[in-house]
Amino acid sequence: MNDDDDLLVLDEEDEQVAPDLAPPWNILVVDDDEGVHEVTRLLMQGRRLEGRSVRLLHAYSAAEGEQALRDQPEIGMLLLDVVMETEMAGLLLVERIRRELNNHRARIIIRTGQPGLLSEDELLRRYDVNGYCLKTQLTDAELNRICLLALRNYRDIVEAAG
Repeated sequence: MNDDDDLLVLDEEDEQVAPDLAPPWNILVVDDDEGVHEVTRLLMQGRRLEGRSVRLLHAYSAAEGEQALRDQPEIGMLLLDVVMETEMAGLLLVERIRRELNNHRARIIIRTGQPGLLSEDELLRRYDVNGYCLKTQLTDAELNRICLLALRNYRDIVEAAG
């Protein structure tokens, strides 16, 4: 196995780039900070997994995130901030996604800039999320790894459901 097997690859690195026949992987970025959206756009631009492109969708509040999930149920993963309209807006959205929308397929990665509200262990125990990272410690390689693992997990869930 080479390094390209482990990462979302850039178009120019993927030797088998062909016109997309399959839909893109949808990643929803839910954060009230435009800078976070812009950095994510730059880091994920041109990424592919298994020949499928990555499409970023953007929401700037928990309410917009919920509406995006209602409008586009094929969202494979969310990069979700906790503190937006309120200190717990992102975590309340997790509850709505899992309970009200009954969406257990989408992988939810908490990406927060304020880790003091709940410890990582407490957050992972209390909420049905699939990952946690601090914005200040998130490198290009780490974001790539997180997205790869979440999208693979989403793919497996979708395939198992038939």
